[in-house]
Amino acid sequence: MSNGAKSSGCELIEVTSSFERLVHWLFAGSCILLFISGFGLMYHTLDFIARLFGGYHALKYVHNISGLVFAVSGFFAAVTWFKDGALFTADDIKWIATGGGYLGKKDGVPESGRFNAGQKIYYLLKAATWILMSLTGIIMWFPFSFSRDLVILCYPLHVLGVAALAGAVIMHICLGTFINPGTIQSMLSGKCTRAWAKLQHGKWLKEYDEKNR
Repeated sequence: MSNGAKSSGCELIEVTSSFERLVHWLFAGSCILLFISGFGLMYHTLDFIARLFGGYHALKYVHNISGLVFAVSGFFAAVTWFKDGALFTADDIKWIATGGGYLGKKDGVPESGRFNAGQKIYYLLKAATWILMSLTGIIMWFPFSFSRDLVILCYPLHVLGVAALAGAVIMHICLGTFINPGTIQSMLSGKCTRAWAKLQHGKWLKEYDEKNR
């Protein structure tokens, strides 16, 4: 790739591996199926959801199988992105203080690494809800193996996790599509333009160039 292409910002660079994309879409897909099937099981006024999947018995199977995929892919997501998502730096604190430039003023927003501070907060929230939803889900799946009080407690905790997760996922989708154009490309093709990387993750781009000289 010529220096001219690099300077134009049109060069495509790899930002995610095929394994990362597989984990991401398994986690995301299972989340969506869990939301849909969970609402269908909880609110029988939405009986069209059950009919869509072939009845409540089939819907329960969809929810349980999706829960297994969610639990397993969530584990790999937590491990794979721990270094990039769980460790905060001084620049991350400054990023949060400036609102990442989303609140209007973009001056003073520090360059981000592979994950910006907002994405790190999202990672931590997803990790926390993954643990909560997986544990409560297992207990609710096998209610006779645990105390009655614990099983009863799991229901409101499960709903609380759904509310937190749903809000975070909706925001994540918005930020990854029309709010930050070009972002979703990194989870579709695994590549992004140099211009996008410089704008969104300047510190990471410098590290990338150091490794690929």
